[in-house]
Amino acid sequence: MKKHNRIWMALACLLLCMGVLLQKPVQAPAASNVLNKDQIAQNFAKAIKNGKESVTFTTSNSITPAQIQNILQDAAKTQNRMLSGGIRYAMRTGSDRTKVTYTFALPKDSFSKFTRIKSEAAAKKAAVQALKNAKYSTSYYSDTSYYDIFRRILQQHPEYDYNTSVWRSTNGTYGYHRSTSLTKKQQDAKVKAADKAAAKAVKKCVKSGMSEKKKARAIHDYLLQNCSYDNQAVLAAGRYQDAFTAYGALVNGSAVCQGYAAAFNLMAQKCGLQSMAVCGMADGGPHAWNYVKIGNRSYYVDCTWDDTMTGETKISDTYFAVGADKMHERHVWNTAEFPAGDIKYSKYFQ
Repeated sequence: MKKHNRIWMALACLLLCMGVLLQKPVQAPAASNVLNKDQIAQNFAKAIKNGKESVTFTTSNSITPAQIQNILQDAAKTQNRMLSGGIRYAMRTGSDRTKVTYTFALPKDSFSKFTRIKSEAAAKKAAVQALKNAKYSTSYYSDTSYYDIFRRILQQHPEYDYNTSVWRSTNGTYGYHRSTSLTKKQQDAKVKAADKAAAKAVKKCVKSGMSEKKKARAIHDYLLQNCSYDNQAVLAAGRYQDAFTAYGALVNGSAVCQGYAAAFNLMAQKCGLQSMAVCGMADGGPHAWNYVKIGNRSYYVDCTWDDTMTGETKISDTYFAVGADKMHERHVWNTAEFPAGDIKYSKYFQ
């Protein structure tokens, strides 16, 4: 009897426990995480980095789709990508009207890559290397735009200017474009031919053991002896002419001032001299000449005026290795566009 009582008591305890368990409320599934703006940005950045083509998240309905697209643009920039087109998305509102679930499509063709530039010095180096390596398809971006530096470097180095242009977009990217007057094949052929002619010319006129001043003078004299001023060339925007290039001066033997300056720069690179072109006005007309580092100082060289200022057979050196005072007598230029310190960046062409 006692045994039966123990069994019934055990069953009663079991039923009591089950009743307690059955009365315990069942927990609802955890609600979806509601992301704030920073978390949305992190999700986008991670997705772009990992190549995911869609992102789904839940956020407050106080964050508008337009704000989310701005967040996406900023997140893309952290991954060196620029949103280059419209983005499709779907939105779903559940029973809780305070939250919205979004699914954003992120196809790869909606983003374009760019190279980020973080300082003015880096911008100058990047511009030089872009010209030297013909990186005309590379887009650059910086929080502070360095478009003007790219424009200045192109002016300072016409040896790479074959109707090359500088572009910038409303989204903040910028870079170089090839000439529309020449095909890629034509431009590459001219650049290669000018480079080869410059190397050959330097080998001919620059001798081993020469001082920097003698090297500069040898280049100056070579151009005066082997290039003549092209009086037929006409300055026309968008129209390519050999006379404005190093190719015209070194291969055709005929150029205008920009061609002389371009050829001088190119030859200077071949023998370790730092040189850049300066553009301005001379006697009321547009003109270009060179600024060259010789020893611990830098001087101006105007091959064009030394070639056309005299009818004598003797080579003129009136405008060889002169200072700013001499140049300012008849030359005018914006020093902010051609700061003396920029000459050091020409070493990256060598």
